[in-house]
Amino acid sequence: MRRTIRLPDVDPAKLSLVSLHDEDAEYYLNGILAATVKGHVASYEEIPISAEARGALKPGKNVLAVHCHQTSGGQSIDAGVVEVKDAEK
Repeated sequence: MRRTIRLPDVDPAKLSLVSLHDEDAEYYLNGILAATVKGHVASYEEIPISAEARGALKPGKNVLAVHCHQTSGGQSIDAGVVEVKDAEK
């Protein structure tokens, strides 16, 4: 799966992936490996973005690509990039 995402002018350190996946998946941001996850999850989870992938992010258009590996049963994948809000605010 590949899609173009638009990011506002935000500190990349405040960004995280959010995903629901069945099964193992690799996430790429602008062609740089951002994260790898294993197994199946039944609800969305926040996934940290690698430092290298954070460095490739820029305001405006960016590309999010996901490769999902399926070994048996059904398959699903959904992913996006979110800004992590400060819990104290």
